Amino acid sequence: QNADLFSGKYKTKIELLKTKLAKASTEIPAKIDKAIAATESTSKDIAKLEVKLESVRHEILDHTHTYKPMVGELTALVERVNEVQRYAYYLSTVSKIEEISSQIQAFLMTEALNPAVDSFNEMTDLYRTLQTSACQHLLGYMKETILFWNKILSDRIAVEFEEVLKALRWPLVVTTIQAPSVTNVKELKERMEKLFRKLLNLQLPDTISLENSVHPLLLKIVGIKPLLLPLELMLKPLRKRFQYHFYGSRQTNSLDKPEWYLTQVLTWIRDHSDFLERNIQPILDETGKANICARTELTRGLVMLVMEKIGQDLPQLVYDESSLSHLIDEVLLFDSEIRNTYSYPPMLPGCLDVLCLPEALTKWLLVEKKYAMQKIEQMLQSPSCWESQYKSVEDSDEVKVPECAESFMTLLHTMTDRYKRLPVSDAKLQFLGLQLELLEDFRMRLVQVMKEASTSPTGPTFCAVLNAVHYVVQVLGEWSELTFFLQLLCYKQNRSLKTNLFENSSKLYVLPPAKGSRNSSRTSGQDFDNDDSLEDVLAEIPNLSLEHTVFEEINSLFEAMITDMINTACNYVFNDVKARSLAYRKDRWLSLPLPKELSSTLGLSSSACEMFLVLKDHLATMEGQLSKFLFDKFWHRLAKSIDTFILNEVVLSNHFNEGGALQFQFDITRNLIPLFGDYTNNPDSYFRLSKEASILLNLQIGSALLLKDVLNTYLHGSRDQQHLKQRESETKKSLRDVGIFSLTPEKCELVLSLRTNLKIS
Repeated sequence: QNADLFSGKYKTKIELLKTKLAKASTEIPAKIDKAIAATESTSKDIAKLEVKLESVRHEILDHTHTYKPMVGELTALVERVNEVQRYAYYLSTVSKIEEISSQIQAFLMTEALNPAVDSFNEMTDLYRTLQTSACQHLLGYMKETILFWNKILSDRIAVEFEEVLKALRWPLVVTTIQAPSVTNVKELKERMEKLFRKLLNLQLPDTISLENSVHPLLLKIVGIKPLLLPLELMLKPLRKRFQYHFYGSRQTNSLDKPEWYLTQVLTWIRDHSDFLERNIQPILDETGKANICARTELTRGLVMLVMEKIGQDLPQLVYDESSLSHLIDEVLLFDSEIRNTYSYPPMLPGCLDVLCLPEALTKWLLVEKKYAMQKIEQMLQSPSCWESQYKSVEDSDEVKVPECAESFMTLLHTMTDRYKRLPVSDAKLQFLGLQLELLEDFRMRLVQVMKEASTSPTGPTFCAVLNAVHYVVQVLGEWSELTFFLQLLCYKQNRSLKTNLFENSSKLYVLPPAKGSRNSSRTSGQDFDNDDSLEDVLAEIPNLSLEHTVFEEINSLFEAMITDMINTACNYVFNDVKARSLAYRKDRWLSLPLPKELSSTLGLSSSACEMFLVLKDHLATMEGQLSKFLFDKFWHRLAKSIDTFILNEVVLSNHFNEGGALQFQFDITRNLIPLFGDYTNNPDSYFRLSKEASILLNLQIGSALLLKDVLNTYLHGSRDQQHLKQRESETKKSLRDVGIFSLTPEKCELVLSLRTNLKIS
C-alpha cells in the first residue's frame, strides 16, 4: 500500500515537470524572438538619432560661424556699458559724500546737532558698504571726510560731556582737598546719558579708528580693537594723569619700578568699577550694546595704556636684564590680578601680548636661559648637591632625590608657571624648546659626573646620579599628562602637519603657514576639505613623525641612561661576586659524604661564604642608596644574572653525587634565595633555573630514571611529525609533575646526566 502511494506521488510530479517543459519549449522561443525584434528596433532608432545629431551639430557650427562676429561686438559693447555704469556709480558716490557733507555743515550752522549726527551715520554706513572696494582713492577720500566731520562733531559734544563728567567728580581720584558735594546729580546724569548716546552714534568704523586712535605698537597685536568713543573720552583724564606721572623726567617714571604704574592702574580699575556699573552699563544695555561690559571696556583702555608704556620702555629694558626680569615678574602678577580679581576676559589682549612680540620675547628667552644656567651651576657646585633633602625622614625618602635634581625640576616648574599664561602658542613652544635645551644640558652634566664616578658604580655619587635621572623621568612623565603640555603637543603637531602638507602636498591642499596669533594658538586642528583621505596624504610626507608627548625624545634619552647605569652597577656587583666564586665552582660535589652522614652537619658550603657575604653587602649598600623603584630593577637584573651563572658555571660544569646534590640544594634554597627575601615575598621566582636544577639533582632515583627515559624518547626518538606533538605534550606534563617549568628538555637531560647515581643509558 505504501509503495503504491509513493508511486502515485512521483508519477504526479513527473507529469507536472513534463507540463512545465512543454510550456517552456513553446513560450521561451516566442520571448526570445520578441527581445530580438525589440533590439533591432532600438538599433534602428539609435542610428536615426546619430544622423539627427550630426545634422544638428552642423547647424550649430553654421550658426556659431554666422553670429560669432556679432557676439564679439556685443561683448565689447556690454563691457563699455559696465564701465560707464561703474564711472557713473563712482561719481554718484562722490556726489553723495559731498551732499552729506553739505547737510552736516548746514545742520551745524543751525546748531541742529542730532540731524548732523544722523547724516554722519549715513556716511559711515556708506563707507562700510564700500569697504571691500578696490577704489582706494575713493575710500581714502571717504576716510578723510569721515575723520574731518567726526572731529568737528565729537569736539562739540566732548566739551559738554567732559564738563558733565567733571561735575559728577569723574575721575574718582584721591585728593587732599575735599571737593564740594554734587547737588543736581539727577540732572547731570540725564545730560550725561544724552551726550553718551550721541557719542555712541559718532563711533568710527574699526578700520579707521584703529589707524587713528591706537598706538602703532599695539597694531601688531591680534585682537586689538578701539574703545567706544564715550569711554575713550572718560579715559582721557586718566590717560593725562598716567602720562604726567609715568613719562618724561618724573621720579615716578623709573624703569626699575614698573609696579608703581601697574599698582596705579589696578587702583583706578577698583575705584571706578562701581560708577561704571551704576551709571554707564544701563545706557549700554538700553542702546543695544548689552554685550559690552562698561567696566571691562574701561579696564581694556587702562590695559592698553600699560601696553603702550611697556612698549615705550622696551628699547631701554633690553639692555638691562635685571630690570627686564623684574618687569616680567610684575607684568605676570598684574595680568593674573586683572583676570582673576577683576574678571578681565582671557580672549582680550593684555600686557603679556606685548611680551610675546619678537623684540621682547627674544630677550626674555635669553634672560631666562642665562639665569637658569647660572642656577644650574650653583646647584652642582653646592657641597650637598648629591644628598637628599629628606634623608633624615626615612618614611618620606623612598625616592632619594638628590638636592640638585629637585632644585632643577623646581626651576623648570617655575619657568612653566611663568610662560603658561602667555596668549600666543608659538611663544609657549619657544619656552618649551628652552626647557628641552636645559634638560639636555642637565643630562650631559649628569653623564659627565656619572663617567667620573663609574669606577665605583655602588658608590654614593653614582647612585645619586641614577636617582636624579630617575626623578627627572618620573616628573617628566607626570608633566606629559598635564592638559597644558597636551595642548602644546596638539598645537605643535598641527603646525608641523600643516607645514609638511604645505611643502609636500600643495597640489592637494592650499594651507596658510602657521601663525603665532591668538586665534591660531587656540586652534588644535585644521579641517581638510579634500576627497583624498588624510592617511594617504600623510603616507606621502617624508620624515613625518607624530610624538606622543612633548618630552618624548629627551625622556627616552634619560630612560636609556637609567638602563645603562643599572647595567653598569649590576655588572660591577656580578663580576665582584663571580670573582669570589671560583672555590665554590670547583668544590668537590662528586665526593661529598652521603646524605645520612651529611644531614647532621649540613650548613652553608664554606666555599660559598665569601661569595654570599659580598653579595649581601652589595645588596644592603645599594638598597640604602637607590630609590625603591631603581633598587628593584637592580636586584631583579642581578638575580637573573646570578641564576644563569649558577646554572651554567656551577651545575653544568660539575658532576654530583647524592651528598653534593643535597648540599647544592641547601645552598640555593636556604641561603641564596633567602638573601632576596627582604625585597620580595616570592624570591623563588627569580631563581627558577637554579632551583629547578637542584630539584632534578635531588629527584628520587626511580622518578629520575623515568623522567630521563621520557626525555630521551622525546629528544632522540623518531621525529615522526604524527607523534611528535603528542610526545612533546607528554614530556612537558612529566616536567611539570616534578616542578620543572623554566628549564628546557635539553637542559633537563643534561642536568640529569650529571648525577652519578643514575645508570647511563
